[in-house]
Amino acid sequence: MTSPLLRLLIFSLTYYTTARAEWKFSSSHNINISETCESAVWSLSTLETTDPQLMALYWDSWGKPGDGILTGHTAFLGHYDECINLKNTAVGKTRFCIYSMEMENNALFNYVVDSPDDVCDSSDCPTNISSRIDITVGVCYPAQCSASEFAVVLSMMDVISINTMITNPISKKTNAFNIKLKSTSDSPAFCSTTDVEIDTVTIAVIVVCGVLMSLVVIGTTIDGILSFSKSPSKQSSAKVDSPDSDKDRTDNGKKSHYDHLFVVNIILAFSLYNSVPRLISTKQTPSTIKGINAIKLFFNFVIVMHHLHIVATYYFVLASQNSPQYLMAALSRRSFQPSLNPTFCVDAFLLASATLSSYLTFKDMDKHKKFRYVYFYFNRFFRLSPMYYLFTFMALKLFVHIGQGPVWFWLDYYTCPHTWWSNIFYISNMIPIYGICMATAWHISADMQLFILSPIFILLLYRSQYVGLAAVAVAMIASTITVGYVAATNGYWAAMYANPDYSKIAEQTSALYIQPYYRVNAYLTGIVLGYVLYKQYYIASLPIKNWLKRLIYLVLWSIAIYFCTTLTLFGTYEEFSNSHHFTDFENVVFLMFSGLAMSIGLSIIIYICNTGYGGMLGSFLSWPGWDPLARLMFGVTLIHIVVIYYIVGTLQSGLKYSDPIFAMMLVFVLVMSYCLSAVAAVCVELPVAKIVSLCFQLGGMEPRSKYSL
Repeated sequence: MTSPLLRLLIFSLTYYTTARAEWKFSSSHNINISETCESAVWSLSTLETTDPQLMALYWDSWGKPGDGILTGHTAFLGHYDECINLKNTAVGKTRFCIYSMEMENNALFNYVVDSPDDVCDSSDCPTNISSRIDITVGVCYPAQCSASEFAVVLSMMDVISINTMITNPISKKTNAFNIKLKSTSDSPAFCSTTDVEIDTVTIAVIVVCGVLMSLVVIGTTIDGILSFSKSPSKQSSAKVDSPDSDKDRTDNGKKSHYDHLFVVNIILAFSLYNSVPRLISTKQTPSTIKGINAIKLFFNFVIVMHHLHIVATYYFVLASQNSPQYLMAALSRRSFQPSLNPTFCVDAFLLASATLSSYLTFKDMDKHKKFRYVYFYFNRFFRLSPMYYLFTFMALKLFVHIGQGPVWFWLDYYTCPHTWWSNIFYISNMIPIYGICMATAWHISADMQLFILSPIFILLLYRSQYVGLAAVAVAMIASTITVGYVAATNGYWAAMYANPDYSKIAEQTSALYIQPYYRVNAYLTGIVLGYVLYKQYYIASLPIKNWLKRLIYLVLWSIAIYFCTTLTLFGTYEEFSNSHHFTDFENVVFLMFSGLAMSIGLSIIIYICNTGYGGMLGSFLSWPGWDPLARLMFGVTLIHIVVIYYIVGTLQSGLKYSDPIFAMMLVFVLVMSYCLSAVAAVCVELPVAKIVSLCFQLGGMEPRSKYSL
């Protein structure tokens, strides 16, 4: 048996020079690994005598305990590059693995959060409460061994305990930190793979991306040649499409010769001369709903901040030196609450989507005297799907190639090989959250599902206001009762992320948070708001005095702000700050009505902005400068998580989080996401929108007044 001093080799190179001769590979173990893995491990065991310097490099790349264990610094990643660069050795290629060792009790967790009562009563603590503060170690490992063989190999090395590493300065708590070697995931370890397969699908995705970029270059070149070939007088009179017009570019009022060539027009749709002006235009048309873009952008900022918090400090504790401590301090701040309540961001997105869709559909029905089913569904499907599908297949095959790092392969897009099809059919929110391909885009599926059902309520409202409102009320009541029943029977928390049982968070997310029945109230509120704006039911038109109108608007502003802040975004602050623990009844009531409260509050704000009585705040929210950024939101929704994963996944060592560090990361994520979204918009989204319009025109369908949905 190896000595206790020898066991510390795995975690501290300090002991290497005095104990390295005692490391042996025990042949007494019952080996249950492949022959190639066994051979590689035996070769590793002989390096002590054959190549001591190489052995030192192996040990040097392993993770070792550092300072701040009692503040949550329990992830020791080691040196990824040093391990990967150990190639063509006697052992062969290497791979870097992350392994977690579960604790015997909750002592470390309780110490980090000061006392067990900060989270739960000692007798009521869930058994998995320490799962977020496991001891995690980076290990340099023979590439011939699979991740499933890792535990066997490590047990053969007999390196299990690090107790003596933390006896000082916490000697009184030595016995509380017993560690047993046990994986905290279904797989024994997460291991890097430097040789990622490039298959036919990967090549196809690369080809599609190359074709799209080539079309942009070709379309821009042709458009430039055609523009410069015109006379100066014609150039000055040439018009460029606005983002809200489907009219072909004209030349002195006459259609160009090229407008009759459908293929040429498709190529010209990719021209930067066509897409960039549409992207940056701040022109507002009569179909523009004021204030809605500013609200979408605010909640888009909140959802990006939430995902950065979750990925960087909550799930990816491996990338943090102080994640638990940082989170515990942040939870007590009111400014942190919007990031802890992302459910209202989804409600805001669905409200905006339903408002725009219903408002434009009502106007389209007025114009054509019928509901155009084919246009309604096909326009939405072909506007969203090309970019959504492209990113799905990029997540499936390409994103894995863009980075390397000790935790790079612990990313959720590795579920894509199993569930990518759910994105294609817009049902990704019907599977458990941890199995979703591009999990942060689940609400796109929920939006499409509710959009498919929306004509029921739109037609009823259009034909009979009272019947339509009654149908909306019935659907809302049914949704609210369903939410209450599911929340009550399963014991779900209003402050979901305050729940110390992490398995319960995943369960609540899958069974309630991402389900369409939980979002019905927000979507139907948007349909009603679209109807109100379409009918122009404005208080300003009432035969009452102006001072009374202003008073009514002031009251509406107060209600809206109260609903959007105190009742919703900051409604769970007492739970997170431990000043008040919600009862079961309070949890159920909050989950039943908070989404509706947020939807009503935002609807009031949008309504006021479109009546001309919004004041300075209404003018700020209605500023046309928000429009170009809002056109990039769909791309940002898909891209921002990739940027976050890239930052966290490529970290070579853990960060010590602070507000300035987090702010810099947030700014970088936002800037990169919007820049990449702009590229995606001019290469895919805007050209496809133009092509869809051309196809409808070719089929004899007149596009409705457009708004970038």
